[in-house]
Amino acid sequence: MEKKKIGSGKAQAARSNNHNALEVMKPFLSFGVKAMAVIGSALVTIVRNIPKPENHTSKPKKDGRIIKI
Repeated sequence: MEKKKIGSGKAQAARSNNHNALEVMKPFLSFGVKAMAVIGSALVTIVRNIPKPENHTSKPKKDGRIIKI
């Protein structure tokens, strides 16, 4: 039976340095850009569908009579 001492083994590196940060963050950046595009298009649609003030002109009353029942 072989005895091993604690701390004598070589641990593997937790993070390899053979790739850059852009490759790691690329999926997150892609998702962020797409999410911002969806939010922007929703805001543009909402702003376009808000009625303009000149479209809200009230119609003049045709008759001033009051009908009582």
